[in-house]
Amino acid sequence: MRIRSGFVSQVLAVATLLFVAGMAAAQAPRPVQNGEVVRGAARVTDSDKIVVDGVYLRLWGADGPELGQPCFFANNQAYDCQSIALRELQIITAQGAVTCTVQRDTERTRRTFIYGTCLTSDGRDVAEALVRAGHALAFVDQTDKYLAAEAVAEAAKVGMFRGVFMAPWEFAATVMRGGEP
Repeated sequence: MRIRSGFVSQVLAVATLLFVAGMAAAQAPRPVQNGEVVRGAARVTDSDKIVVDGVYLRLWGADGPELGQPCFFANNQAYDCQSIALRELQIITAQGAVTCTVQRDTERTRRTFIYGTCLTSDGRDVAEALVRAGHALAFVDQTDKYLAAEAVAEAAKVGMFRGVFMAPWEFAATVMRGGEP
């Protein structure tokens, strides 16, 4: 039996469309309400972002280094602090289910994002642990809850506090304006 190449191309095109549609549906965030609780294994997507039970969440009150953001050791040697922060967040959330309470930020530029206050299976606050390790900063525009944890990291010279860095929100604003960090 001979199969026409046009037919094969059509079948491949339909299969590709179905695959792409399935992937998009699998990655589509499910709608959540402010105050809703989501629970499950955390999939870390960035230095301060996780997916729990199909919900993409930014950590409430903490801001981790951005992709491409350089940090510098005390000897002025640059390192990729975003990758290190991402790995630390993976370690913090790896021990079991994470429980997050959804929060919405009413500030105009952040109101489209979904945030969460998240706890590990042993009850540790995920954002606080990340800030205490020096791999994120307290984001006081949302809460001052993590300022004490940031002070501990700074005093111990851990994480980004081992050297020099730009606050993630400043780096993002600079890069978004097309400037040099």
